[in-house]
Amino acid sequence: MTTRAYRSTVRERAAVATRTAILDTAEALFAEHGYAHVTIKRIAEEADVAQGTVYTAFGSKPALVSALTERAAGDTSIGDALTAVETAATGEEVLALVIANTGDLVRRHSRTMTVLFDAAALDPAIAALLRESEDLQRSRFRLVAVRLESLGALRDDVTESGAVRILEYFVTPLSWHRMLQLGWDWEDAGVFVTEAVCSALLRG
Repeated sequence: MTTRAYRSTVRERAAVATRTAILDTAEALFAEHGYAHVTIKRIAEEADVAQGTVYTAFGSKPALVSALTERAAGDTSIGDALTAVETAATGEEVLALVIANTGDLVRRHSRTMTVLFDAAALDPAIAALLRESEDLQRSRFRLVAVRLESLGALRDDVTESGAVRILEYFVTPLSWHRMLQLGWDWEDAGVFVTEAVCSALLRG
């Protein structure tokens, strides 16, 4: 590696580290104090960078939330779960994979979820971002519904589109988020969702 290439690599790694630090700081501050009460100046101070660095890296507060959402949506476990769904042998196995993965995602990215849901009511740009996130989730649930249909696992009175709607009602991050707000613990929430979804979707 040449000296120039080495320096370029070092700069790139430093930029990634700075971006990550800003995102982590913004996520923590938004979740603790509320999106509306956190300024770019505060984020820069807590991340120990200049305000200009935050603006250069992200541009705005909505862009920070967008980057946080993209980071959560890009979690590699989502693709792994969808791949496993394609080879699952039963409807119960399919739903167990989907419910476990969604619950784990919410657990790992709970602060991002809190920020997204709370800020969507305050900022039209973030409301649009939430709708995009829901559209992506819906497309993934459609793959799950197709797999359930191909296995002959769906109840006679449940269509593929109906299965998607049921999954959206019970299994989205918003559903988990609401249950946790109401005081459910992770284990009880998982048991409830699994039993409810299996009863609503699968043949007896």
